[in-house]
Amino acid sequence: MKICSKKDIKAITAVMTGVMLLGGCSKTPAKKNETPMKNDPQIKTEIDLNEVKNTDYDNDLMYEEYRRYCFDLMNQAIADNNSSGNIMISPASIMMALDMVAAGSKNESLKQLTDLFAENQDPLAQQAFASALMDRINDSKDIDFSCANAVWSNRTLLGDSVNMDYVEYIQKTFDAEYTQTAFDSNTTKEINNWIDENTKHMIDKAIEGLDDDTVMVLVNAIAFDAKWAEPYDSDHINDGDFRSAKGGTQKATFLNESTAYYYETEKATGFIKNYKGGEYAFLMILPTDESVNANDFLKNFTAEDYEKFIASRTDEYDVYTKMPEFKYDYEFMVNDTLQQLGVKDVFDSDKADLSGIAGQPGDLYVSEVIHKTHIEVDSNGTKAAAVTAVTLDCAGCEPVTREFRQVICDRPFAYAIVDLETMAPIFIGTVNEV
Repeated sequence: MKICSKKDIKAITAVMTGVMLLGGCSKTPAKKNETPMKNDPQIKTEIDLNEVKNTDYDNDLMYEEYRRYCFDLMNQAIADNNSSGNIMISPASIMMALDMVAAGSKNESLKQLTDLFAENQDPLAQQAFASALMDRINDSKDIDFSCANAVWSNRTLLGDSVNMDYVEYIQKTFDAEYTQTAFDSNTTKEINNWIDENTKHMIDKAIEGLDDDTVMVLVNAIAFDAKWAEPYDSDHINDGDFRSAKGGTQKATFLNESTAYYYETEKATGFIKNYKGGEYAFLMILPTDESVNANDFLKNFTAEDYEKFIASRTDEYDVYTKMPEFKYDYEFMVNDTLQQLGVKDVFDSDKADLSGIAGQPGDLYVSEVIHKTHIEVDSNGTKAAAVTAVTLDCAGCEPVTREFRQVICDRPFAYAIVDLETMAPIFIGTVNEV
C-alpha cells in the first residue's frame, strides 16, 4: 500500500532516552478516538516478531558487542560535536529507540541498524537482547531505575496502513504505550508531559513541535535515581579548586574517601563506587595525561581500551579517591554520528526500507535523531535521565600497611554508570567543568 509520494516524504526524528517520531503523508481523513486501525495484510516485517521471545543468544558475546557499540558511539559523538564542555549520552536509550525502528525495518536498513549494536549478529538476537536489557533495568533492586517506551500514531495521515502486528510487538516486547490520535496542537504537550513524568521530572521536554506530515512519534525514556551504598560522611566533604578544561580553576565541593578497588592502564586510572543494591556502580576514569580535556581523551578511548581498563581491576592497594559534585544537561543531534557509524540507509528516502511499519520501501525514512540527558552527582548518590526522539515522515582507618594509590579528580575526567555484572555502560559522560 503506497502511503505517500516521494516528494512528500520526510524523515524520522529521534530524541534519545527517547522519543522516536515517525511520519507519513497520506491525507486519509480521520477523526480522533475512532475505532482501532485495521491491519493492512500487505504489510509484513522481515523478521518473524513472534520468534523473538524464543530466540537464544550468546549473552557474553552480545554484552561485548554492546560495550563496543557504547564506545564507538561516544567516540564518534565527541568527534562530531567538537566541544570542550561536558557531554553525557545514554547508549541504552538510543539503542532502545532505534531497535523499535529496526523491528519494522527490512533489507539493508535492518542490517545497518543491527550491525550498529551487534555486528554480524541475527536481528532476532539483537531484539531479544534489547528486551532483556530493558527488563533488567526495570527489575533493579534498591534503586529507582526505569526504562519506558511510548508511541503516538497520527491517525489522520496513516489511516489504517500501520502494521498492527508491529504495534502489538512493540507493546509486548518493549512495553510501549500506544496512542492512536489525530495530531493537533495538544499532541506535543502530551508527549512532553509523558517525557517529564517518565524521566522523573529531570527532562521536561524533548519535542518543540511536530511537522504537519509527522505520522508517528516513538519515545524511550530512562530514569536513574540511586543512593550510594556507602554515602559520604560530612567530614569527607570539603571545598576546593577544580582545574577546568578551559583553563583556570573553579570552586567545587569534593567528595573524599578510601576504597578497595583500583584501575590502571597506560591511558587512565580509576575507581568504582557502588550504589545500593549492588547491581550498578559509578566508574571513574581519570586520564593519565593531565593536559588533555576529557572529551579529547574519551574520543580516543576505544572499546578495546575500556576492556583493558576494566580488566585491570585490583584490590591490592588502599585507594584514596576524590571527585567533585556536579550537575548538567546535554543535548545533541545524533544523525551525523549514526551515519558515520554505518547507519545510512534509514536517513535516505531513496534507500530506506521501513515498510514493516507502514507503506512500501521509501515511504518512510528517518529525519532527525535527538538525544537529551541530565545528571546530578552529590554526596548522597546520583540522578540521571535520558530521552531519545525519532520522527518518521513519508518520503575510619587502621594504619596503612600496604601500598596506596590516589585517584584525584580535580581536573577533567570521564565516567560511566555501569551494570556491575557485565560492566556495560548505561550512561557515559565527561566532566570538563563543574
